[in-house]
Amino acid sequence: MIRFLKKLFKKEKIKKVTIEDINIACAILLIEVSYSDFEIKNEEISSIIKLCSKELNLSLQDSEWLKNKALELHKDTNCFRKYIKLINENYTKLQKKTLLNMAWLVAKSDNIIDKHEEYRIRKLSELLYLDHKDFIKSKVETN
Repeated sequence: MIRFLKKLFKKEKIKKVTIEDINIACAILLIEVSYSDFEIKNEEISSIIKLCSKELNLSLQDSEWLKNKALELHKDTNCFRKYIKLINENYTKLQKKTLLNMAWLVAKSDNIIDKHEEYRIRKLSELLYLDHKDFIKSKVETN
């Protein structure tokens, strides 16, 4: 009986967060911005690969793998809370602003900013606890 109670109240081991997990979270959020107009265009995908390579300091091969992994996970994901939480717990405000800039660049890569893409980026900025001025500044800076 005592063993059962100890087992019941035993704390679960906390999984260590890796850089790979955070990079996947970023890539999934960028794909979600791309998909918010209900289609993912080739320009947006190539933009995601280039941005991941540049901003996350990955090789093109690693960026390609990250894109494929994120697309695969995106198909089966209906809630992005765990990815937002991962970024909020591990990113600084500056890194969050960089992610917001990346989202704008993905949205602008096909030369059309859909109203759904803008809404998704606005929601992303709110979920990352960024100010509205950061949202506007990011939008203007990426023009």
